[in-house]
Parts: sequence; C-alpha cells; structure tokens
Amino acid sequence: MNGWNDLHKKLDRMFFPKSVAVVGASDLPGKWGNLILISILGWKFTGKVFPVNPNKETVFDLKSYPSLLDIPEEVDLAVFAIPARLIPDGFRDCVKKGIHAAVVISSGFKETGDIGKALEEEIIDIARNGNMVFIGPNTMGIASAHHDFEAIPTPTPVEAGGLAIISQSGNLGLQILKWVAHKNIGLNIYAGTGNEAMLNASDMMRYLGERDDVKAIAMYIEGISNGREFMEIAEQVTSKKPVIALKTGRSRTGSKAAQSHTGSMAGSYATYEAMFAQKGITRVKTPTDLLNVSAAMTHLPMPKSNRVGIMTMGGGWGIVAADECEDAGLFLPELSGDIISRLDSLLPDYWNRGNPVDLVGEGDADMYLQVIEVLARWDEIDSVIPLGIVGRSQYMEDFITCQERMDGKLYTRELKLSVLKNQLQNENRIISGIARLQKETRKPIVLVALSETGLSLSDTEHGKVMSLSSPEQAVSIISHMAQYGMYLKQRTT
Repeated sequence: MNGWNDLHKKLDRMFFPKSVAVVGASDLPGKWGNLILISILGWKFTGKVFPVNPNKETVFDLKSYPSLLDIPEEVDLAVFAIPARLIPDGFRDCVKKGIHAAVVISSGFKETGDIGKALEEEIIDIARNGNMVFIGPNTMGIASAHHDFEAIPTPTPVEAGGLAIISQSGNLGLQILKWVAHKNIGLNIYAGTGNEAMLNASDMMRYLGERDDVKAIAMYIEGISNGREFMEIAEQVTSKKPVIALKTGRSRTGSKAAQSHTGSMAGSYATYEAMFAQKGITRVKTPTDLLNVSAAMTHLPMPKSNRVGIMTMGGGWGIVAADECEDAGLFLPELSGDIISRLDSLLPDYWNRGNPVDLVGEGDADMYLQVIEVLARWDEIDSVIPLGIVGRSQYMEDFITCQERMDGKLYTRELKLSVLKNQLQNENRIISGIARLQKETRKPIVLVALSETGLSLSDTEHGKVMSLSSPEQAVSIISHMAQYGMYLKQRTT
C-alpha cells in the first residue's frame, strides 16, 4: 500500500503540477516542443512553465534554460519532446534535480525494433533507480481539465467534467478528446499512455478509480501486459464507477497493426471479451459507441435492468427501435391494463396500445411529457427511449425556405425567429421535463431527435438530457448501460 501511495502522489504531481519544464521547447511552428508549449501556455494553466532549450535564451518571452539542472526552482513535471537518443541524459537530469514525474512525447523506442527497445529499457532503469515515474514514450501527452493543464500537440479548450480518458493511441485518443470538447461532455483527465514502458493502463485506471470527481472512465486498448493485474484493478474500479473500453485487434490484421503501433501484444480478443464481462467492463466496438456510451454513463442515471419503454411519433421508427432492442438483448414488456388505461386518457382512441407506444402523429408537447412520465414511473421498465419529439425546428426552417422560394422573397431574421419561437419553446419544455423525470425516477431517458448532429447534450436545471440521431444509437447506449446496471445488481445480491 505504501508503494501505491507513493505512486499516487507522483501521479498527482503529473496531472496537477504547480510547475512544468518542457524539454525541447521551441518557437518554431510545427516542432513538437512548439506544439506542446503552446498548448500549455495557450490554455489557462496558472503554474510556472520553464522552457528547456540550450540554443535559445527565450522562448515565447519566457527565459529558456540550457538543461533541467539550470532551472533555479522546483519542478513537478518534465515533458520531453526531444530525440529518443537524448532522453536517457534528460532522465538523469530529472533524478539529479529531484523531478519525480515525466511525460515522454518522443517516439523511437520499442515500437521501432531492438535498438529502440534497448533504449526504452535504459530509461526504465534510470526512472526506477531514481524514484521517478513517466508516461509514454510515444505518447501525445496528457491533460487535466480541472487544473487547466494540457500538454498535448493539439490545444483543445474542453470544459471540466466527469469523464476520464485513457488511450494507448495518440491520434484516436485526441480525436475522442476533441469530440468530448465539441459535445460539451466535460473532461476530467486525459492520459495518453503510448508504449506504457512504465505507467500503464492499469495504473491509470486505478488512479482514476480513486478520484471522486471522475464519474466514468473511457479506455482505448490495444494490448495489456499483465492481465491478472488489470482484472484485479478493474474489479475494484467497476464496483464504484463505469469503465467503458474499446479493445482493438479483433482481426488478425488489426492485431498485427497494434504490435507495430505501440509495441503491444494484442492477445486473444475472445479472452478480453470474457475478462471484460467478468469484471464489469463495458465493451464497445467503435469509437462512436465509446463516446456515446461514455457520455451517457457520465451524465445519466444507470438502469437496473434491460426492460425498456419506447414512445414514437410514428410507427416506422418504433418498429426499427424494437428490432434493435431485441438484437441488443433488451426487453420491451407488454403494457399492463393499468398503464393502458392511463394512456387511454391521454391518447386518441386509435392508438396501438402496445410497447412501443405510437403517438400517431399527435403534436402536443405536454402530452409527450405525460406519456413519458407514465412510462418512466412504471415499475416494469427501467429506461425510456422517446423517438421524434424534438428536432422538428429543422423541419420548420426547411418549410420557411420552401415558402421563400414559392413567394419569391426572403423573410427577415426576426420573422423566421417568431415562426420558430413556439417550436423551440415546446422543445425546451420537453427537454426540461425529461431532465426532471430522469432526476426523480433515476431512470435514463434517451431521446432520438429529428436531426443529423449525432450525440447532443442539453443542459437544464435538473441535469443533462441526451439525444441521438438514430434509434440504433440510442438502443446501443441503453443496452450497454443496462448490462452494467445488471452487473452492479449482481454484485450486491
């Protein structure tokens, strides 16, 4: 335990540094040391930043130091963006300086062959003997949104939140990070683990699992070096919060590519599937599902079972959603007599009296909420998917455009807004009402909107409401959440 406490403190210094040295800092556009330094300085990081470059007196108006040893103040974290062959000497300077945490952006290690592997083993020995830890090499960096710290090559102004990301791939990890930013999901920590020469995905999962401000952990995995350790840590973490993993290398070609990418041995995919299921890790197969499911598990209540209620504006989407539910292992209970009676008082006589509940094109926003409430408060279901009741403002905009063509004149912005105002007010009322029901019933209500934007999160005073652009996306989210909810239920019984 003392060993873990010591590592935990070093990781705190890595992700929440008060001072950072960028070794290889540069003011030349395109250089890695330039990209990393701009990312740190261009965000809102309030700590001290020390550029290290023996050929520069200043970099971006900051005094530049010939080496780490020339910095006159304490340094919490060193970020290396220099050629691989120079990293050993840089690590030796870290040890002498008393720097206990480092990030190695540089590539050219075990992923390149025997010479790179020997170089990687050398820096591991220096770190272990010098009481320091490092993440990488061959990583695109780290970020800590609550600390306004971002040491990555693509500056991303992301709001602070509850989702943590662990990625063995730099480019895929940064793409997920960009999506998190653009979709306003909210980032906690991003850890690009790269070659995992020292710190690995298991270490990161354990560290993030102990942080109360982390609500969910998303992982991109190519291979795991110590399966037993990973399973033990996963079992501890998934009992407290969801872990969502995209494990690549299902195919022979993908497995081979993973080895050449980060030097990781992909292992048997079937073994990973069984391990994830046993330890409560939510397995997804695509980056889109990784984003969607992680966002849902960060912000929405967790269903306790696989029983779903569907409400649809028209029959077609309801049928598609029902088919998708069955394929995904979700169950649509038949409506009880009591539920049918309640819905009879809200819907036209000719409604279908089944699950999915078909609204037969009715356009009353208050009625939508009343039907959703009947379903959400029914004890026989634990999640609700409403289809087609928001996003209709886009249809209205298309109608206005068509009217303009017919009349041969353009409408003013004010006139367009007045036409759309009522529709937008209704949709806002629906979203706010859904948020209230989610909070009161502790059941996820995932909307399928009439839009092409994919995942969307709406903020309300009662929390966030999620909408997607197609039934299969919503069903996939509910299916993965239900599996995890039932895993938690099994652990407690």
